[in-house]
Amino acid sequence: MNPPAGGPPTDRILRAILSTILAMMCFSVLNATSKTLSTSGYPVIEVIWARYVFAFLFMLAMFLPGSGRKLFSIRRLDTQIVRGLLLFFSSYLFFHGVVYLPLATAAAISLASPIIVTALSARLLGEPVGPRRWAAVVVGFIGALIVVRPGQADFDWHVLLIVASTICSAFYQLFSRRYGQSERPDASATLATIVGTVAATPFVPFEWVMPTSTWHVILFVGMGILAGTGHYFLTIAYSQAPAAVVSPFNYTQLIGSAAMGLIVFHEFPDLWTWVGAAVIIASGLYIGYRERVRYRAKLIPRS
Repeated sequence: MNPPAGGPPTDRILRAILSTILAMMCFSVLNATSKTLSTSGYPVIEVIWARYVFAFLFMLAMFLPGSGRKLFSIRRLDTQIVRGLLLFFSSYLFFHGVVYLPLATAAAISLASPIIVTALSARLLGEPVGPRRWAAVVVGFIGALIVVRPGQADFDWHVLLIVASTICSAFYQLFSRRYGQSERPDASATLATIVGTVAATPFVPFEWVMPTSTWHVILFVGMGILAGTGHYFLTIAYSQAPAAVVSPFNYTQLIGSAAMGLIVFHEFPDLWTWVGAAVIIASGLYIGYRERVRYRAKLIPRS
């Protein structure tokens, strides 16, 4: 069956899906790497700084030869700076929280970001949200509460750092959805690394710890490569296909995070974390389905 007239070609949809999955795998390994360094005696601000600096150098090496000055060509500089700051704060808060929490638990909470995007899209993107999607939003937040479990005796306040990170990530996605198609993916991703580097650099000298092994240096550099690659793929995904197609594949990060947590840190989330994650994923998938129905309805001309 041919796609509806005016819709994105099938190859663009496939590219968006593959780009999203690759981005989520990069982020899973990146988060495990950041936790490894942070629990090895390195301050979080140094870890986040290295993540941005080496991501920027990686992007220069990869994209500058082919893009030239276009790599720094931005149509809406103010918007892209705000977008970069949102990504910086999201990463900073997540890196702090994940030091104290299992990777899969942190990833499960972060899965709520597409649900927050849906809740805010009516006001910020002018996209109407119907009663069924509002019901899914409520269910998704219930799932997040199951994972966070506020008021319980074993409540760890560090989950609030992940919640704050998730909110920043949601606004980052909103900016990507609104302005992603008007910017070059390589330029947009590169500017985000510049913003993060500038934001972190003033604080690094006060907490700097010299790397004590070659392996740690490799991890610092690898973290930047993973971050640069992951966000470049994610930018491509949102610029190639509707969010209804892209967002459900963000949930593959939970699989990658659970695997990395088990292999590297011997962590395994408890039953309620998986129950909450399942509720969040079910809600997100339904929201994605409804958005896809709306998207296809717009493309079919009325008789």
